[in-house]
Amino acid sequence: MTENTENTDTRTEIRASDAEREQTADLIRQAAAEGRLTMAELEERLTTTYGARLRHELPPLVADLPAPPRSTPAGPESRRLSSWDRAALGLHAALVAALVVAVLARWVAGGAVFFWPVFPIFWAVLSLVVHARLRRFGSGYPRWTRAGEPG
Repeated sequence: MTENTENTDTRTEIRASDAEREQTADLIRQAAAEGRLTMAELEERLTTTYGARLRHELPPLVADLPAPPRSTPAGPESRRLSSWDRAALGLHAALVAALVVAVLARWVAGGAVFFWPVFPIFWAVLSLVVHARLRRFGSGYPRWTRAGEPG
């Protein structure tokens, strides 16, 4: 029965990894940078952190410090536009500009009082904005690529 108790005790004492010690050390350094620890406390805690062999030795070193802020999930990652993407957006922008000029010219020539071109201009600009965002952040739809262009 004594053997079984000893095995249970050794299983609870898990060795600390370098990554766990580094994580604790980062929390201590951050607290010192915020003015929560003196230089002497910083040095003492870092020495103890790097000397810790077991996991349970690390939490008491940061127990009196505030928990680090939780990182919020980042939005979709922006990617750099390729020359193909820039050309497609440039063509779309040129078509939107031509449409704006055409509807404004028609409105001026027609002499209408009501500014009806606002509707086609709105939808054309909105389509350009959506196109740019999809190119920049991805959309999940299959992309047509030229030979040699990365997918």
